[in-house]
Amino acid sequence: MDKAARSCSEFDYNRHMKELCNLHKDAFNYVIVAGPHKWSRVHYPQRRYKLMTTNVAEYINSCLKFAQQLPMVTLAEFIRNMLQRWFHDRYRTAQSIRHQLTDAAHLIILKRVEKCGYMTINPVDWNIFSIKLKGK
Repeated sequence: MDKAARSCSEFDYNRHMKELCNLHKDAFNYVIVAGPHKWSRVHYPQRRYKLMTTNVAEYINSCLKFAQQLPMVTLAEFIRNMLQRWFHDRYRTAQSIRHQLTDAAHLIILKRVEKCGYMTINPVDWNIFSIKLKGK
């Protein structure tokens, strides 16, 4: 199942799922009912975590493709510079934030608060509310 989950092509996914079906029919049925879009890389509708992979080592390796031919000391220096630049950029971004949320999360909340201005909210009890659009 792990091989099917990590497959990047439909062909590989189908091959690994066929193997799983032959080895353990109940496990195969369970993961199909769960929905491949929840656990399979090839069926997930978006890139996960805005990276092509969830594995940090794979991500760093993809950043080092052209540098892998460098001599060992030069490669180590390249990696040090790359990581230093990443940490510095993220530090500067974090220092520029003037609220406790990321800019993207802050914008989402601002849009939702703006929409709430067009609604009237009346409590029914401690955790149930009646919400109506103003003027309706």
